[in-house]
Amino acid sequence: MEVLDIVLHESETTAVDFKSTAYKPATNPEFIKDVLAMANAQVTGDRYLIVGVKHNPDNSRQILGVPPEDQMDDASYHKAILDNIEPEIPFTYSYIEVEGKQVGVFRIHSVTDPPYMMRKDSAMLKIGHSVIRKGTTTLNLRRADIDRMFAQRQAADPFAGKIDILLAVDGKRKTTVHTCSEATLPSEVARQKITHILEEKRKTLRRQQMAEELLKQQASDNWSTHPLQKALDKMQWPKGLDVASISLIGSAGPRKYEDRSIEELEKNLQNVESDYREADQYARYEELAHKINFIVLNHSEQYVEDCSLTITLQHGAGVDIATKIIQEPQAPSAFGYTMPRPMPMGYPFVEQQAEQYLIRDSMKSLKHGVENRAFQEPLRVFVPLQASGRQLRFHLTLTAKNLRKPVVKEVILTIL
Repeated sequence: MEVLDIVLHESETTAVDFKSTAYKPATNPEFIKDVLAMANAQVTGDRYLIVGVKHNPDNSRQILGVPPEDQMDDASYHKAILDNIEPEIPFTYSYIEVEGKQVGVFRIHSVTDPPYMMRKDSAMLKIGHSVIRKGTTTLNLRRADIDRMFAQRQAADPFAGKIDILLAVDGKRKTTVHTCSEATLPSEVARQKITHILEEKRKTLRRQQMAEELLKQQASDNWSTHPLQKALDKMQWPKGLDVASISLIGSAGPRKYEDRSIEELEKNLQNVESDYREADQYARYEELAHKINFIVLNHSEQYVEDCSLTITLQHGAGVDIATKIIQEPQAPSAFGYTMPRPMPMGYPFVEQQAEQYLIRDSMKSLKHGVENRAFQEPLRVFVPLQASGRQLRFHLTLTAKNLRKPVVKEVILTIL
């Protein structure tokens, strides 16, 4: 039936309601209540709220229209419904011209997920409260109504309410995780070692300079009482070291930091992050990061076929997710080259977007009665110290060949 025919000829029913005046503002409690009741109504097909038409008991009507000052856009009404009702109710709002006047039409469509309820308190309804339209009357939702809704959903979709998704952290079912330490990254270990060796070499250099000064002063009178001699007497020299051999300390070697000059070590310290970048990446994601997977449970009586899982995680969570498995760096062999190691297969697609991580992978099927791991290789998630106290909110969407609608879940991991 055309919308114009509904406006001009249809009576008020469970699926059609007429309103003389516009809902203003969009957060009008009556508007929220009417949309909630219509969405829960036990009818098939679209439901309509017609604004600007006065309907009389004898089925006559007066076209009043919505004056320009009361006309509001679709977005304002959508925000009011999204803020107050869950799950989301799909609807449109538009105007049609009837007898030279603008009549507002709310069309509520594709209602497949009742019961719809209040997600927060309003002036008329409290959180968790719900209403239903029966005939031309709005009533509180009762237990029998909810039972009927779930029975209808179960009959229409054998997987409704039968798919669950849980977290697996480092191989175990967990909902909490500790932060990862960066103190053991190869670059940090090297930085500390180079710094220590530099300090020792600089001390040795100062001793060498003092020893040279000593040799110059030995010919002078009263040397034994010279302040420099007294200072040298108090210094602890390396075992087996005499003044004559002190100039040999610090000679450069090709590999060990201990054998390099102060100038070389200072350059090594300056370049330590770039020199150890690959080693740091491997340590960060393969040794220190948490291995996160998702367990998909199918509680129905049949397989879910040809599944695809999409996950998003906002950057505000403050964690780093590897976009691939990092291969362990290898030192060159005696022959001047390294043999590449085979890379593990099965890591999910990970893309770092402007505001979120996007993660995707496919699964052949979900067996019922067993734990199905979403990824062959778990996500590598590095949790820095500054992320402590936050929550990681993974938004998951599971689609499949024989699912009538996607399974949408939110899984929360708390960082201790």
